[in-house]
Amino acid sequence: MAEKKTLRQIARPFVAGGPSGVSVRDRLKGLTSEDDKVLRLVGAHMGRLASRDLARRCSDGLEHSTDTWAERKRDLTFESSSRWAGSVTSNTHDQWGLSRRAQWAHLESLDADIRTIRHRLSLPAGQKGGNRRPGGYRSAHEWFVKTRRLAILETRYEQVRAEREAGRVS
Repeated sequence: MAEKKTLRQIARPFVAGGPSGVSVRDRLKGLTSEDDKVLRLVGAHMGRLASRDLARRCSDGLEHSTDTWAERKRDLTFESSSRWAGSVTSNTHDQWGLSRRAQWAHLESLDADIRTIRHRLSLPAGQKGGNRRPGGYRSAHEWFVKTRRLAILETRYEQVRAEREAGRVS
């Protein structure tokens, strides 16, 4: 006779606690026209600094180092404060990294599209797909149009790959 197994104990259900941080969802109130003017001027100034720093970070490309970061921060500190300069350089560095990741994802997407089109072009027109693979194109005209699309994708892939290897982002 088979030995009886005991059932495992199921933990008691629970509800996760709500967010513990603070969220401010309001505008500044009671601002005078002078306050508004000052805030707009500060915003415009910091925006210019951030734009300039982002352009400088992008021009550094793959040659970026902690020394170039420190130099960028020193230059920004001259026109703002150390705290704001650190925030701006950190944010622009994050933006550059995000753009690099998006560039990589774009390359992966282009590569997948190219592989799919090449596979479908290798099959006779009208052939059914199977085993989770697409079949051939429906007609000779569609096959021809996709050869043009493949050429465009391959050209774009090479452009993006060259930009990535050079450390350029958009």
